[in-house]
Amino acid sequence: MKKLAVFASLLISAVVPQVNAEDGCSNADLRGVYSFVASGTFGGSPFAAAGQTTYDGSGNAAGLIQISLNGAILPSAAPSTWTALYKVDPSTCTATKTINLPTDSSLGPLSGAHLPFFITAGAGFSELRFIATAPGATITGSARKQ
Repeated sequence: MKKLAVFASLLISAVVPQVNAEDGCSNADLRGVYSFVASGTFGGSPFAAAGQTTYDGSGNAAGLIQISLNGAILPSAAPSTWTALYKVDPSTCTATKTINLPTDSSLGPLSGAHLPFFITAGAGFSELRFIATAPGATITGSARKQ
């Protein structure tokens, strides 16, 4: 009788589809503090940036960014704060995010910019890779969860 019970258990586990945590994602999967680096061009000028992003798991993000545009550090003092909205696609586990830089003359041509990004995620959203999708911006980068 025990052998029959073991066989039935094995058969049921083979027939019933296994639920995988990686099947489907949501905004809640993208949460926590990430450090990032990015580089490329913006408006035809060389661009580089480093900073930190905090994702809240509900579609909102905020962070700090220090930018180098055409060799000039923007802003020239402390890093700028910014906000963003993001959305995780549950079927592909990719995300879109639009960052909103503050209107600040020390940011030069980036002042008040709204930059959309496409994001891919590594296992468990521990590492992100992104590319800007705005005209005139060729920016790529990566972020790692802290």
